[in-house]
Amino acid sequence: MSDSAVLQEVDEAVRKDDLKLWWNRYGTLVVAGAVAVVVVVVGTVGWRQYDAGQRAAASAAYSMALAKIGPDVAAARADLEKQATDAREPYRSLAALIVAQLEKTPDEQVSALTAVAAKLSVPELADLAKVIAALKSVDTPKADEMAAKLNSLAGPDRPFRISVREVQALEAVRKGDAKRAREIWGEIATDPGTPQGAAQRASAMLNLYAAAEAK
Repeated sequence: MSDSAVLQEVDEAVRKDDLKLWWNRYGTLVVAGAVAVVVVVVGTVGWRQYDAGQRAAASAAYSMALAKIGPDVAAARADLEKQATDAREPYRSLAALIVAQLEKTPDEQVSALTAVAAKLSVPELADLAKVIAALKSVDTPKADEMAAKLNSLAGPDRPFRISVREVQALEAVRKGDAKRAREIWGEIATDPGTPQGAAQRASAMLNLYAAAEAK
Protein backbone atom coordinates (compact mmCIF):
# COMPACT_ATOMS: atom_id res chain seq x y z
CA MET A 1 0.00 0.00 0.00
CA SER A 2 1.40 3.43 -0.94
CA ASP A 3 2.23 6.12 1.62
CA SER A 4 -0.49 8.34 0.15
CA ALA A 5 -3.10 5.62 0.69
CA VAL A 6 -1.99 5.14 4.28
CA LEU A 7 -2.13 8.86 4.95
CA GLN A 8 -5.63 8.98 3.47
CA GLU A 9 -6.67 6.27 5.93
CA VAL A 10 -5.14 8.29 8.77
CA ASP A 11 -7.15 11.29 7.63
CA GLU A 12 -10.39 9.31 7.65
CA ALA A 13 -9.63 7.68 10.99
CA VAL A 14 -8.85 10.92 12.79
CA ARG A 15 -11.85 12.68 11.27
CA LYS A 16 -13.99 9.88 12.72
CA ASP A 17 -12.15 10.05 16.06
CA ASP A 18 -11.19 6.42 15.55
CA LEU A 19 -7.44 6.24 16.00
CA LYS A 20 -7.79 2.73 17.38
CA LEU A 21 -9.16 1.47 14.08
CA TRP A 22 -6.31 3.06 12.14
CA TRP A 23 -3.71 1.65 14.51
CA ASN A 24 -5.14 -1.87 14.33
CA ARG A 25 -4.94 -1.75 10.54
CA TYR A 26 -1.64 0.06 9.98
CA GLY A 27 0.33 -0.07 13.21
CA THR A 28 2.50 -2.78 11.65
CA LEU A 29 3.96 -0.11 9.36
CA VAL A 30 5.60 1.41 12.41
CA VAL A 31 6.97 -1.98 13.35
CA ALA A 32 8.24 -2.47 9.81
CA GLY A 33 10.13 0.80 10.12
CA ALA A 34 11.70 -0.38 13.35
CA VAL A 35 12.76 -3.64 11.72
CA ALA A 36 14.41 -1.70 8.91
CA VAL A 37 16.47 0.14 11.51
CA VAL A 38 17.47 -3.01 13.34
CA VAL A 39 18.73 -4.65 10.18
CA VAL A 40 21.29 -1.87 9.89
CA VAL A 41 22.19 -2.04 13.57
CA VAL A 42 22.55 -5.79 13.69
CA GLY A 43 24.63 -5.71 10.54
CA THR A 44 27.54 -4.45 12.61
CA VAL A 45 26.91 -6.97 15.38
CA GLY A 46 26.66 -10.41 13.93
CA TRP A 47 26.60 -10.66 10.17
CA ARG A 48 30.37 -10.65 9.80
CA GLN A 49 30.40 -14.00 11.58
CA TYR A 50 29.02 -15.73 8.50
CA ASP A 51 30.58 -16.59 5.21
CA ALA A 52 28.59 -15.71 2.11
CA GLY A 53 27.01 -19.16 1.78
CA GLN A 54 25.80 -19.34 5.39
CA ARG A 55 24.41 -15.85 5.23
CA ALA A 56 22.52 -16.55 2.02
CA ALA A 57 21.09 -19.83 3.33
CA ALA A 58 19.91 -18.32 6.62
CA SER A 59 18.39 -15.35 4.85
CA ALA A 60 16.60 -17.55 2.31
CA ALA A 61 15.13 -19.84 4.98
CA TYR A 62 13.91 -16.87 7.00
CA SER A 63 12.38 -15.20 3.94
CA MET A 64 10.64 -18.42 2.89
CA ALA A 65 9.12 -18.80 6.36
CA LEU A 66 7.85 -15.21 6.31
CA ALA A 67 6.31 -15.78 2.87
CA LYS A 68 4.19 -18.62 4.30
CA ILE A 69 2.49 -16.44 6.92
CA GLY A 70 -0.26 -15.31 4.57
CA PRO A 71 -1.24 -18.61 2.93
CA ASP A 72 -0.29 -21.02 5.74
CA VAL A 73 0.28 -19.53 9.18
CA ALA A 74 0.70 -22.93 10.82
CA ALA A 75 3.50 -23.94 8.45
CA ALA A 76 5.15 -20.54 8.82
CA ARG A 77 5.03 -20.80 12.58
CA ALA A 78 6.52 -24.28 12.56
CA ASP A 79 9.43 -23.12 10.38
CA LEU A 80 10.01 -20.00 12.45
CA GLU A 81 9.86 -21.87 15.75
CA LYS A 82 12.58 -24.19 14.46
CA GLN A 83 14.68 -21.24 13.33
CA ALA A 84 14.14 -19.56 16.70
CA THR A 85 15.82 -22.60 18.23
CA ASP A 86 18.69 -23.45 15.91
CA ALA A 87 19.22 -20.73 13.30
CA ARG A 88 22.29 -18.52 13.44
CA GLU A 89 21.98 -14.96 14.66
CA PRO A 90 20.43 -12.56 13.88
CA TYR A 91 17.84 -14.86 12.27
CA ARG A 92 17.30 -16.89 15.43
CA SER A 93 16.25 -13.75 17.29
CA LEU A 94 14.27 -12.36 14.36
CA ALA A 95 12.36 -15.64 14.06
CA ALA A 96 11.56 -15.53 17.77
CA LEU A 97 10.20 -12.00 17.35
CA ILE A 98 7.87 -13.09 14.55
CA VAL A 99 6.67 -16.19 16.41
CA ALA A 100 5.68 -14.00 19.36
CA GLN A 101 3.61 -11.82 17.05
CA LEU A 102 1.74 -14.84 15.70
CA GLU A 103 -0.07 -15.33 19.00
CA LYS A 104 -3.84 -14.95 18.62
CA THR A 105 -4.61 -11.87 20.74
CA PRO A 106 -2.77 -8.59 21.42
CA ASP A 107 -2.44 -9.50 25.10
CA GLU A 108 -0.85 -12.83 24.20
CA GLN A 109 1.46 -11.14 21.73
CA VAL A 110 2.56 -8.58 24.31
CA SER A 111 3.27 -11.30 26.87
CA ALA A 112 5.20 -13.36 24.32
CA LEU A 113 7.26 -10.39 23.16
CA THR A 114 8.09 -9.45 26.74
CA ALA A 115 9.29 -12.99 27.39
CA VAL A 116 11.33 -12.98 24.16
CA ALA A 117 12.96 -9.65 25.02
CA ALA A 118 14.35 -11.14 28.23
CA LYS A 119 15.98 -14.02 26.34
CA LEU A 120 17.47 -12.49 23.21
CA SER A 121 21.25 -12.37 23.09
CA VAL A 122 21.41 -9.42 20.67
CA PRO A 123 20.70 -6.26 22.73
CA GLU A 124 19.33 -4.30 19.77
CA LEU A 125 16.81 -7.03 19.02
CA ALA A 126 15.82 -7.27 22.67
CA ASP A 127 15.10 -3.53 22.54
CA LEU A 128 13.10 -4.05 19.35
CA ALA A 129 10.99 -6.69 21.09
CA LYS A 130 10.15 -4.17 23.82
CA VAL A 131 9.20 -1.53 21.26
CA ILE A 132 6.94 -3.92 19.34
CA ALA A 133 5.35 -5.09 22.60
CA ALA A 134 4.56 -1.48 23.50
CA LEU A 135 3.09 -0.82 20.06
CA LYS A 136 0.94 -3.95 20.32
CA SER A 137 -0.25 -2.90 23.78
CA VAL A 138 -1.49 0.58 22.82
CA ASP A 139 -5.12 -0.50 23.00
CA THR A 140 -4.78 -2.95 25.92
CA PRO A 141 -4.76 -2.64 29.74
CA LYS A 142 -0.97 -3.09 29.64
CA ALA A 143 -0.39 0.12 27.67
CA ASP A 144 0.96 2.24 30.53
CA GLU A 145 3.18 -0.54 31.84
CA MET A 146 4.70 -1.30 28.45
CA ALA A 147 5.21 2.36 27.54
CA ALA A 148 7.06 2.94 30.82
CA LYS A 149 9.54 0.20 29.91
CA LEU A 150 10.63 2.23 26.89
CA ASN A 151 11.93 5.24 28.81
CA SER A 152 15.50 4.00 28.62
CA LEU A 153 15.19 3.64 24.82
CA ALA A 154 14.10 7.23 24.19
CA GLY A 155 17.54 8.84 24.38
CA PRO A 156 18.90 10.78 21.37
CA ASP A 157 21.49 8.09 20.64
CA ARG A 158 19.11 5.11 20.75
CA PRO A 159 18.15 3.47 17.42
CA PHE A 160 14.44 3.10 18.22
CA ARG A 161 13.83 6.51 19.76
CA ILE A 162 11.42 7.58 17.01
CA SER A 163 9.31 4.46 17.45
CA VAL A 164 9.32 5.12 21.20
CA ARG A 165 8.09 8.65 20.56
CA GLU A 166 5.27 7.28 18.41
CA VAL A 167 4.24 5.00 21.27
CA GLN A 168 4.25 8.00 23.59
CA ALA A 169 2.13 10.03 21.17
CA LEU A 170 -0.39 7.21 20.84
CA GLU A 171 -0.49 6.88 24.62
CA ALA A 172 -1.28 10.58 24.89
CA VAL A 173 -4.08 10.18 22.35
CA ARG A 174 -5.47 7.21 24.27
CA LYS A 175 -5.54 9.28 27.45
CA GLY A 176 -7.25 12.20 25.72
CA ASP A 177 -4.23 14.51 26.05
CA ALA A 178 -4.33 16.09 22.60
CA LYS A 179 -1.89 18.84 23.56
CA ARG A 180 0.81 16.37 24.58
CA ALA A 181 0.14 14.22 21.52
CA ARG A 182 0.63 17.23 19.23
CA GLU A 183 3.86 18.13 21.01
CA ILE A 184 5.27 14.67 20.46
CA TRP A 185 4.13 14.46 16.83
CA GLY A 186 5.79 17.85 16.34
CA GLU A 187 9.06 16.60 17.80
CA ILE A 188 8.95 13.57 15.53
CA ALA A 189 8.18 15.65 12.43
CA THR A 190 11.07 18.07 13.03
CA ASP A 191 13.70 15.56 14.17
CA PRO A 192 16.33 15.31 11.38
CA GLY A 193 16.83 11.64 12.22
CA THR A 194 13.20 10.66 11.69
CA PRO A 195 12.66 8.13 8.87
CA GLN A 196 10.50 9.35 6.00
CA GLY A 197 7.50 7.18 6.84
CA ALA A 198 7.42 8.28 10.47
CA ALA A 199 7.83 11.92 9.47
CA GLN A 200 4.88 11.64 7.09
CA ARG A 201 2.71 10.03 9.76
CA ALA A 202 3.61 12.75 12.24
CA SER A 203 2.96 15.55 9.74
CA ALA A 204 -0.37 14.00 8.78
CA MET A 205 -1.46 13.80 12.41
CA LEU A 206 -0.45 17.42 13.03
CA ASN A 207 -2.34 18.60 9.94
CA LEU A 208 -5.44 16.68 10.95
CA TYR A 209 -5.40 18.04 14.47
CA ALA A 210 -5.12 21.54 13.02
CA ALA A 211 -8.02 20.88 10.66
CA ALA A 212 -10.17 19.54 13.49
CA GLU A 213 -9.47 22.59 15.64
CA ALA A 214 -10.35 24.90 12.75
CA LYS A 215 -13.87 23.48 12.54
